[in-house]
Amino acid sequence: MFVPFLLIVGIAYVTWSFVAMELNVRRASSMGIPIVRLPIDPLNIPWIIIEPYVWRVLDRIPVDWGTFGRYSRRGWHFYDKAGSHLRYGPAWALATPRDVYVYVADPTAIVDIFHRRGDFLRPSKIYKLLEVYGPCISTASWKDWPRHRKVLAAPFNENIMQFVWNESLNEAEQMVRSWLGSAESGISSVAGDTRTLSLNVLAATGFQRSYTSRSSNQQELGEADSYRNALQTVLDNAIFLMLVPPRILRLPFLPHSWRRIGKAAAAFKQHMAHMLETETSLHNRGKTGTGSLMTSFVRALDTSQQENAASKGIQGHVTKGLSVDEIFGNIFVINFAGHDTTANTLAFSILLLAADPDVQNWIGEELEGLTVDGSTEGWDYATLFPKMKRCQAVLPVGDPDPPEALAGSSPLAAKSMDFDKG
Repeated sequence: MFVPFLLIVGIAYVTWSFVAMELNVRRASSMGIPIVRLPIDPLNIPWIIIEPYVWRVLDRIPVDWGTFGRYSRRGWHFYDKAGSHLRYGPAWALATPRDVYVYVADPTAIVDIFHRRGDFLRPSKIYKLLEVYGPCISTASWKDWPRHRKVLAAPFNENIMQFVWNESLNEAEQMVRSWLGSAESGISSVAGDTRTLSLNVLAATGFQRSYTSRSSNQQELGEADSYRNALQTVLDNAIFLMLVPPRILRLPFLPHSWRRIGKAAAAFKQHMAHMLETETSLHNRGKTGTGSLMTSFVRALDTSQQENAASKGIQGHVTKGLSVDEIFGNIFVINFAGHDTTANTLAFSILLLAADPDVQNWIGEELEGLTVDGSTEGWDYATLFPKMKRCQAVLPVGDPDPPEALAGSSPLAAKSMDFDKG
């Protein structure tokens, strides 16, 4: 009885998927651009979970899966690059049972889209998974986005950049010492080490305390260390936390590895609540605060509470500031968005520099001219960073494929050497 029931449900789901997809095809046809059908939406949560395992099996079958094989894979954009636009033209649509996704590569059309922001609204429903701890700027509606943007822009000023600069120097020196100490055995993972560097700087910025690396046999953990460790577990399992609520992961009958993630997620929220309480106390006493991201968020919370109290019962009042849940949600998304992007940029830059000794020497000339004895002591952000034109020029351009980029002449060198050496 159970097997026939599952069969009926499966047939009904497949039928619904194709009907919904065809309805979306009809919607998209009014645009007059090429349409590609995909019977499974890339944001379908069960598909996100099983997709790697499904393709591990399907790839063994000598069958051309066509557009399904091309567009149903996670991260297909990186493999496809401009292939779809060369095939279908400057604009084309991907119709799924859930929605219609339009891809545009025409400069004039893109400029027009950005100028008409009111007509092309951000599809915030797609990003709802990011609300692990609460609403955030990535999921804000068109009306609420400026409110989030105003609050989040405030803490990213020169004061916090000075702190980030100092922490980055400290972490980079630790990483270099570690690499020099492993000269014989070799560096196990450049990407892994840059992830550690990125995480430590993020943790230090959020907690406004320097993080010192510890060996595995040092068991004692301070408050800053446990914040960093909770943040690491949360970021390493961010996708899993988006799919499964943290409160579910703490259920006693679940596997230990799942409960560990749930406990880390709860611990990270407790640390955020503790930081919020500390900053609120300082704010209420008229003190400046620690200067962390939470300092600006507490000001936004105070504004929100005052506005809500003053406008109670008033129809149509405009919300200002951020709520507690919005503060927690934005702290998570800032860390989530900044961790991998920073780590990957650093790893890719280091690999490209390793492949181009000439560029290394070019940067070295600049640093030798700006510093004394190659020591980082006394390196001041406000004084040095604006002068580091060559360092700022050496960044990965576009989305190159590492193996191809490292073979032969590097595009980095060609891009960097165009700058004035003077």
